[in-house]
Amino acid sequence: MPKSIVKVALDVPLNRLFDYLSDNSEIRIGQRVLVPFGRRNQIGIVLSQSDSSDYPIENLKSVKQVFIDETPLDAELLKLIRFSADYYQYPLGQALLSALPVRLRQVAPAVARKQFIYSLTDLGRSQTVAQLPKRQLVTHRVFSALLASNTVSEAELDTISSSARKAAKQLVANGWASAKQVHLLQRVAEIPTAQVPELNDEQQSAVAEVIKDSHHFKSWLLHGITGSGKTEVYIRLMQHVLMQNEAQVLVLVPEINLTPQLEARFRSRFSGIPLVSLHSHLSESERLHHWQLAQSGVARIIIGTRLSVFTPLPHLKLIIIDEEHDGSYKQQDSMRYHARDVALVRAKWLNIPVVLGSATPSLESWHNATVTAAGLKANKYHLLSLNQRAVTAAQLPIIHCIDTTKVHLQHGFTPQLIEALKLRISRGEQSLLFINRRGFSPVLLCSACHWIAPCTRCSSRLVVHLGQRKLRCHHCGYEQKIPNQCPSCGNADLHPTGHGTQRLEQTLAQLLPTARIARVDRDSISKKNALVEILDKVHRQEIDILVGTQMLAKGHDFPNLTLVGVIDADSALHSPDFRASERLFAQLMQVAGRAGRADKTGQVIIQTQFPEHVLFNALRRQDYASYANALLHERQQMQFPPYIFMALLRAEANDFNLVHQFLSYAFKVARDLNTKVVVYDPIRPQMERLKGMERGYVLMQAGNRGVLQKLLNRLVAQLRGHTASAKVRWAIDVDPLEF
Repeated sequence: MPKSIVKVALDVPLNRLFDYLSDNSEIRIGQRVLVPFGRRNQIGIVLSQSDSSDYPIENLKSVKQVFIDETPLDAELLKLIRFSADYYQYPLGQALLSALPVRLRQVAPAVARKQFIYSLTDLGRSQTVAQLPKRQLVTHRVFSALLASNTVSEAELDTISSSARKAAKQLVANGWASAKQVHLLQRVAEIPTAQVPELNDEQQSAVAEVIKDSHHFKSWLLHGITGSGKTEVYIRLMQHVLMQNEAQVLVLVPEINLTPQLEARFRSRFSGIPLVSLHSHLSESERLHHWQLAQSGVARIIIGTRLSVFTPLPHLKLIIIDEEHDGSYKQQDSMRYHARDVALVRAKWLNIPVVLGSATPSLESWHNATVTAAGLKANKYHLLSLNQRAVTAAQLPIIHCIDTTKVHLQHGFTPQLIEALKLRISRGEQSLLFINRRGFSPVLLCSACHWIAPCTRCSSRLVVHLGQRKLRCHHCGYEQKIPNQCPSCGNADLHPTGHGTQRLEQTLAQLLPTARIARVDRDSISKKNALVEILDKVHRQEIDILVGTQMLAKGHDFPNLTLVGVIDADSALHSPDFRASERLFAQLMQVAGRAGRADKTGQVIIQTQFPEHVLFNALRRQDYASYANALLHERQQMQFPPYIFMALLRAEANDFNLVHQFLSYAFKVARDLNTKVVVYDPIRPQMERLKGMERGYVLMQAGNRGVLQKLLNRLVAQLRGHTASAKVRWAIDVDPLEF
């Protein structure tokens, strides 16, 4: 058989395809293959077939293995990944392979949780039980089950005997039965069907609006205050879509921690409809299994974090993006894509609706939903508003800002907050204390010379973790023992300064010894299912006070929680990042929304040195719209996104001189290539050193997205071919969120 030429994408930092010979006539576009590359074998994806090559045929190597039993990636997904690689300036092969589960990137066979159905062969049908050895009792029972129903699943085999699977395999070896691998859902614990709440007028209107236009592409921004019942709107839209035969729904969430609660709620309302989740807390075999269930169309509801936007879904009919404002949707390394923006492109190409939900939409989304281009066209997004809480008796919490400059703090707590905590405990109600800083204390300070414990690998301070007697960097993970004396002056009087979650937990235990306290941060929930267990205790009223970071700021519903306290809300006000105030407002609105979600009045106490700041005034009114519009006005005056388009060329190396040389060269090239793009001189970020690497970047901005993309295409091509690029680690960050 004559060999054909296949062009294969590989996980290498080269923006090109590689030619190989193949004599397998069954090979298809999107097929996973094993090919030789250099001195090793590598997994690749076939993207095209050809009769010719730019290289001599005799020099081409042959494909070693074609995984013909696997379903190839479909054309729609390949197109989406190709677009993303082009837009975010990332090598196609690396983009393609990074979108796959880890097991599919490995040379070893991709083994998921295998599920088999056993059937009788023609030979088996001609046999009788009497022909089997008398001592093989389990085999007798398995064969009898096959005779009775002709097919038996592994789950049915398990009800016969613990060794029934082994017996079935023996029947296959004898030729009496055949085994077929199938995609089956894992059995999950039954969840009682939840009571269906009645929709209020706003919810009904939102559902009706989307359903009316559900047969084609339309992007909806569902802006609802916290507790307004956005999730119930999602469910009703999903119910409508899932009535279609085989239809699939993709639900994106920003945090892994939000998936268990959402999954449980969906299972209680969609009993019998196959549902899977996709996130990094799954084992590699679980993730592969769930991914294959989605690809095969068996799973019809898919809940996942940002990478799930690249899941192959043959019958996708609706995309929902919960908490669309969240920065977690933006990938901060490798291909720096934004899952929300990729999802919008995917929905447009598939001609299906996409719903973006948030109590505090990103300014980009709010601009797209409320600002009409001067006489040119209507808003890009269609705004749906939910201005009242879903529980009729539930009221928005009352927000108080306490001026910490005018009261005496007791271990970081104002008297008002302490009294409010005591009152909730006496009533049998729950409280949440929010501080976006884990550990015991952010600083270890020498009282004599004012030395502060630095990280040796980053431009940051080491955080005190008193329980482990360690100083730890939250950026790179470096840690060391707490010193007995100051390494600078020898003074033994070293003080932990400032507050973290651990210190708050310890202080509360002293102030309120009868209180049942739980801490939720990355340190306390490192074990699998730790967060689920804590949240279950909250719902069982076994916890009085939750102390946590941003993990608790969104998505969670605690009916008995009536008090939220915010410690040290001011740090973000001093940030040089132009998005800092937007993020702080969203964070505080989200965490405030945890209070008073049922029929009990909620209260929020924010400790701040600037109670009359415009941000806190808007927060007290809980007026997102006016604050967002004010920020948009500022952005327009300063020419910041969404009124301008940005890209960063990031670079890092062990030696900053190499970084500076590379960025200086890139700056000159970029400036010469396109005069319509503003290119700024190379500068260092706020975090100058990270994980031992010296960092810098060049900022580029333009009033037109196409103009910026054209420049990036030409710039990246020149940089990849320049010797300086080999001495530094560099990447393009399109539409950056962090500087």
